[in-house]
Amino acid sequence: MSPSHLVKRWMTSCFLNILPWNEIANYVLIVVSEGPVFQVLYCVALLKHLETRLLHHSTQHTLLYDTLEEPVQGFVLSNYLDYMLSLDREHGTMLRKDLADINISCVGDR
Repeated sequence: MSPSHLVKRWMTSCFLNILPWNEIANYVLIVVSEGPVFQVLYCVALLKHLETRLLHHSTQHTLLYDTLEEPVQGFVLSNYLDYMLSLDREHGTMLRKDLADINISCVGDR
């Protein structure tokens, strides 16, 4: 399973049964207050948190079950906020442009 499939599944479920309620609330608050770039950065931070686990399970061929069925343990947004802010400084301009382009193309398709 690719990271994009995993992230899509998280996003469509709004992290229900993936994260505890307080972290779901933190996700909603940061996206509402900081914009859609932080939706992307949140997912990157969550993948970073799971990096070791994902690499281990990919070699055990248990990745699909583990990532879809098991809640994420130990993820706390405040532990990754500096990481997310550094990603925003480095890639935020490009992400904002790309997200704006996606929004324009989606609106134009209607």
